[in-house]
Amino acid sequence: MDTIEILKRNDLFQELDEAELQAVAALTKTRKVTKNTFIINEGDDDSAMYIIKQGTVNVVVANEEGKEMILTTLKPCDQFGELSLLDSQPRSASVISNEKCELLVIHKAPFYKLLKENSVIAINIIRYLCAKVRFITFVAEGLALMDVYGRLVKLLLDLSETNEQGEQVIPIPLTHKDIALRVGSSREMISRILKELETGNYVSIENKIIKINKKLPLAW
Repeated sequence: MDTIEILKRNDLFQELDEAELQAVAALTKTRKVTKNTFIINEGDDDSAMYIIKQGTVNVVVANEEGKEMILTTLKPCDQFGELSLLDSQPRSASVISNEKCELLVIHKAPFYKLLKENSVIAINIIRYLCAKVRFITFVAEGLALMDVYGRLVKLLLDLSETNEQGEQVIPIPLTHKDIALRVGSSREMISRILKELETGNYVSIENKIIKINKKLPLAW
């Protein structure tokens, strides 16, 4: 996909018209990174925003003891780093490439100039931020009220897609450690839950790819 097509599919810019998309596209630079590259480090002062053109990345946070949790996996047309771009505060999370990636980069100074000149783009950013706050509130509520099993089921359902054979599959390979980092649990607990789900034929796992065979139980 070219830059305009990427922007059309991006949450921040998808409502813009052709002229506005061209104005944003003119600000972008291209950056390529290899697998396992720290594109952003939590706490850094860098303020660029990135839109994924090719590849996937993990968004990761860590506490003072170094314990990590994967917040989400981003795919082509998703963006990251937009908060530091807008408020100039240190990065709130690290972003690590899962594979070779090609990224569109937008820097703060030219983007601020564009916002001052174009109120439609600025209003679109405000709408996006409001939606993001609502989503974060929803996620926080889920983490607070769900047990580990509930968080695991939510993760599997959120990541799953229906393939050409009509099967419900999580298309990205996930180890038990990966899942534990995403739901805030121990690897041992995740291994026990998945083993029982496999025993009951609720899921099948082959080469780290999880297939959901039937509706998952309400509780474990």
